[in-house]
Amino acid sequence: MKALCVFLLAALLALPAAAETADPLARYALTDGQSVEMDLDGDGDLETLTFRVAGSDIDGDEHAGIAVEDGGETAGWNSEALFYPSAYATDIDGDGIVEILVCGDWASADYATYCLNWDGSTFTPLPFANASRSGDGGDYLYYGYGYVQSIKDGLITLCGSQDVLGTYFGARVFALQNGVFEFADDGLWHFPLDEYSWDRALVPTRDIAATFVEGGAETEGVIPEGEPFVITASDKAGVAWFQTKDGREGYLAIAPDEARGWGFTVGGVPEDELFEMVPYAD
Repeated sequence: MKALCVFLLAALLALPAAAETADPLARYALTDGQSVEMDLDGDGDLETLTFRVAGSDIDGDEHAGIAVEDGGETAGWNSEALFYPSAYATDIDGDGIVEILVCGDWASADYATYCLNWDGSTFTPLPFANASRSGDGGDYLYYGYGYVQSIKDGLITLCGSQDVLGTYFGARVFALQNGVFEFADDGLWHFPLDEYSWDRALVPTRDIAATFVEGGAETEGVIPEGEPFVITASDKAGVAWFQTKDGREGYLAIAPDEARGWGFTVGGVPEDELFEMVPYAD
């Protein structure tokens, strides 16, 4: 019995750490319909913050709603159609003002994240550097493209689908600077490998010149015809990093295919002439 009690005590002590490991965003997450009190605007008084998910009986479209009760007055913000919405609240940049993040799926796994500040009377949306799939819309957008993947050390990581030699979910890191979310990374979208990555690998129909990197050293070589590889990172402009099936890593020089107006070239050759299939999604 003593051994059992010791085991149960050890298990209980491990629960907080296990929960944090399982979902590091849980500490910031808001629950649908559940109100929380916090000082949103840094004035020393608590406001009541409520996140709600609502749907239309007509077309089934969901949207997210944020309500703040401050000094007896209640104000609200509603998103456009947003499926499977989630919300988080935390002071990302440590200035005493809480950032309220709302993210969800516009449709077909096309994710967006909105960030709001409450100033005591109104909501202020914060712009994001443009990380959208198309790149259209100027340098900044009124939302961040992608869903919230992590919030850590004053940085937020968003992950959304991107097109470069195929369509993949790629992550970018942002820092909140003077009320604007700016890029705070190496300039690349990073595409993590998962159990499905090799099902969508690129298979070259001819040898492709590439630069291989090992231990910091670079070596020129080729990816042989028929050897599968996956894209692991890219700036969507001039470089695409890869990993081959046998674990070798390196990068390719790419360029937008100006002649066709979409897709990419590798070594001046259009992508559809180089691979058995290029896994783009609609």
